[in-house]
Amino acid sequence: MTFQTRMKNNYRLEKLKKFELGPNESREAIYSMMLRPTLSGDFIQALDSLRDLGPHMTSDYYYVAHKLIAYKGKKMIFKGELYKAERNDLLSFLDDAVTSGDLRELLISPIQAHPNSKTIYISEDAIYLYAAG
Repeated sequence: MTFQTRMKNNYRLEKLKKFELGPNESREAIYSMMLRPTLSGDFIQALDSLRDLGPHMTSDYYYVAHKLIAYKGKKMIFKGELYKAERNDLLSFLDDAVTSGDLRELLISPIQAHPNSKTIYISEDAIYLYAAG
């Protein structure tokens, strides 16, 4: 039996047309902002498929994060990748990931606040929408 003592992230969102974060954008702060609605219970609804997701994505640009965390004591440490992506590129990436069977646990949030914006949590089972904090 092998124990995973070192969590290594080999999932780099490589097929996503992405933009790097700017020098004033903190990965940890952005991830925390994205995670907050899922922890606070601002659940809106679950979706059955990616086809249902498009109409809920009302912004032009999104943060997308591979939801991979580790704990050191009680402190949560973000170990995944986080990028910015344009809406249509992100939807195409998600469609390709589903088709190839390589969709991972992701958090997706609009970069700019929008009245109808939602945080999207994609798990292995479903797509969940949360009110963006």
